[in-house]
Amino acid sequence: MDSLFEFLAVTTGWVLTLYEWIIIIAILISWVHPDPNNPIVIFLNRMTLPLWNYLSSRLPNSLSLFSAYVSLLLVWFLKIFLPGAILSLGSFVEGIDTASIFGVKVVGYFLLGTAFIFQNLLYFLIFLLLIWFFLTLINPSLNNPIVRTLVILVDPIITPFQKRLPRGRIDLSPLVAAGIFFLINRFVFGALGYYASQLAHRGGF
Repeated sequence: MDSLFEFLAVTTGWVLTLYEWIIIIAILISWVHPDPNNPIVIFLNRMTLPLWNYLSSRLPNSLSLFSAYVSLLLVWFLKIFLPGAILSLGSFVEGIDTASIFGVKVVGYFLLGTAFIFQNLLYFLIFLLLIWFFLTLINPSLNNPIVRTLVILVDPIITPFQKRLPRGRIDLSPLVAAGIFFLINRFVFGALGYYASQLAHRGGF
């Protein structure tokens, strides 16, 4: 029985890894505007567009363009949560763990996946903030679609900091926001990841 759950966990991980790479390839190919009639493109679209469209319809308008990346984050979460939950279920069925320990481990894997997702989201925001800071040094044109997208994403984050920081020739609000996000990532979600890891692998401290 134990080997069955191990097989299911490993198989689930491999399937999610395969789908992860399908999403990555689809994202990369979309940058070059491929022929929609190409059989490879058709296959990639069939595998990814339903999920992307579903997420796009439920994300805020400013984030709908990033549904592909959100789907990737979702797969990363499932790669942590599902195999761990399956292995925990196997330990419970085999009588190795009690029901309470099984529940604690499942919660641990859920929190572990959640912490991983938020850490990656914050790193992504830090990356965008640093890019925006360097762009402001050269006064980019707002007619550029990439610049407009950055403004939509970054402006709600830096506006509260701009209101509180002294105004100067250089806008330091993106750097301040990036620094705060880094500290949150390290001390909040880093600690959550460690705590969740203890729950997931030991059923508690």
